[in-house]
Amino acid sequence: MRDPERANARCGDGLKSPLLMEWLDAQNRAHGLLTWRGAKYPALIIPRRGLKLKQVDSPPTSVPERLLSPVYQRWGLVSHDGVILRWSDVWSGTVAASPDKYFNMLDTSHALEWELLATLGELTERGKRPSWRQLESRLCLWRAVTLGEAENSCGLGVSLVVRRRQGSGWRALIARRALSKLAIRSGKLHVVPAGMAMPGKTVRHTAIQELLEELLGMEEHRAGFSKSPEYRRLREAGASFEVTGIVLNPLNLTADFCATLTIEDESWWAREPEWRLNHEYGGGLVSLDGAPPWWDIIPQGAGALALAGV
Repeated sequence: MRDPERANARCGDGLKSPLLMEWLDAQNRAHGLLTWRGAKYPALIIPRRGLKLKQVDSPPTSVPERLLSPVYQRWGLVSHDGVILRWSDVWSGTVAASPDKYFNMLDTSHALEWELLATLGELTERGKRPSWRQLESRLCLWRAVTLGEAENSCGLGVSLVVRRRQGSGWRALIARRALSKLAIRSGKLHVVPAGMAMPGKTVRHTAIQELLEELLGMEEHRAGFSKSPEYRRLREAGASFEVTGIVLNPLNLTADFCATLTIEDESWWAREPEWRLNHEYGGGLVSLDGAPPWWDIIPQGAGALALAGV
């Protein structure tokens, strides 16, 4: 991270390298990468309807060096070191998670992703093909986490697929993330809404709050939403919420609860011209035709759509 501008550009190149998918495939052979719409994505999905969240007590992650949070602040990507949840178990019947800080996640999990992608981007420039040994010898953070020599704040999020029946399939709310300096996130496809899981809140509460904030005009961090007009409209429309499983991002080891919000009421969808995506998204809602390239969609978004059957 000594030269963030250069590393950022190389991250973008590394994300698009076919060798990335080959390496991730080899690393995750036991579980297998996600295949969706006939294409492969850097995501591991665990289908489990009704999966529950269990909050446990654990000390915050020990972070020896601030690697990415200063860069994110300098670039105007973040300003607040909020409380998040980090998962410690996603493989059993309940997801265990404990409170941590957002910057701890940036300086560990997201730093892992930068290290991997920037290294791959550098090693594959001008058509070179490095050996796995060459790649892995450069992944100092990854090796330290793998060997248990360094702690990792594996952030836990929520990705909600808001959907309705359309012909023989589904129509879902999808948009592109806002343009930013961050090469591996700027303009990428994602479901609407998506956000970090909140301590003390259920998955449903977080998902609905994110929907109200990201699409339906509610101010962020409002104390409650049960009396808001848009929440009342959701209830009147018979919106049906269901957790569908979990998706793990093998690039940075973060994970998202995946869920669906099924709304068949025509009057709710008729208000689409009044919807306004917030600053986290750029432009309007989009529809997918076929399978987007793995590098053009946030992994958690691909996993959520796959689990929703979209």
